[in-house]
Amino acid sequence: MKLKKVNILPIIVTTVLILPIGVAMGAFLEKRYGFKNILQGNFQTDSSSETTQTNQTSIPQKYQGKLQLFILAGQSNMAGMGDLPPQTKLANTNPKIYVFGNDYRWKLAKEPIDDPTNQIDRISEDKPTGYSPALSFATAVLKQRPDMVIGLIPCAKGGSLIDEWQRKGNLDENTLYGSCLKRVRAASLMGNVAGILFFQGEIDAVDPKEEPKRVFSANQWANKFTLLIDNWRGDLNSPNLPVVYAQIGSNTEPQRFVNWAVVQQQQRQVKLPYSAMITTDDLALKDYVHFTTESYQIIGQRFAKAYLSLPK
Repeated sequence: MKLKKVNILPIIVTTVLILPIGVAMGAFLEKRYGFKNILQGNFQTDSSSETTQTNQTSIPQKYQGKLQLFILAGQSNMAGMGDLPPQTKLANTNPKIYVFGNDYRWKLAKEPIDDPTNQIDRISEDKPTGYSPALSFATAVLKQRPDMVIGLIPCAKGGSLIDEWQRKGNLDENTLYGSCLKRVRAASLMGNVAGILFFQGEIDAVDPKEEPKRVFSANQWANKFTLLIDNWRGDLNSPNLPVVYAQIGSNTEPQRFVNWAVVQQQQRQVKLPYSAMITTDDLALKDYVHFTTESYQIIGQRFAKAYLSLPK
């Protein structure tokens, strides 16, 4: 049996021509993307990728599962409408305060806490948002309890009625209650829920004739707020969950907020165990109903003082 001769010259020529191209391509990929990253599925461009950002801002392992989580609910004065300080001051972050952002990613907390960038639950989306009481609250709590690591969970929605916060047997994520509960449960992988901060009621003081299709509850605010907290405590399996809520402060349009005093009185009448109310009517406003940055800082400190005074 004769072996057939094989002409290897074309193979050698092809190899000689292709090899330098392959080496050059490999060098290019290694320089631009990192060949190891390609093999591991971590393909990244030169720009800041979502994966890189997540790794840089994720919670350190030593804190994972140990965060004390606080729900931030209500309307725009909880989301925050204060003027933001210069970026140089906003860059200062506390390594023991985190926020479960509206994009469902953990990051070091800085104002605006209720940042709508890449927001997932559009039901609670606010544009724009500004400085809020949240970071001031967390900072004040840490001064008294330096062993804590705090996680903030923004859920507030500007202009939301107390009736629109009700559970009503509906845990749909397209409701304020359902959306907030969903993100709290997602955030709870990093710790346990330690409290609720609530600031709402301004819109319920508006003359109902202004929006006849909405359910205003000036005279039922106390009952609806109590029911809301009872439902939250039940769904979170935490019957003694601490709650601090803010009484609405002042406004410059009394002809519009005809039931302001009624809502304030309703808020004073709330009888809930493990709860406390703070006042805000002595603080400066920046517009008809929203506070200045300095006022929000004081509100946060009052939230903290009230929270720390509650029985544990």
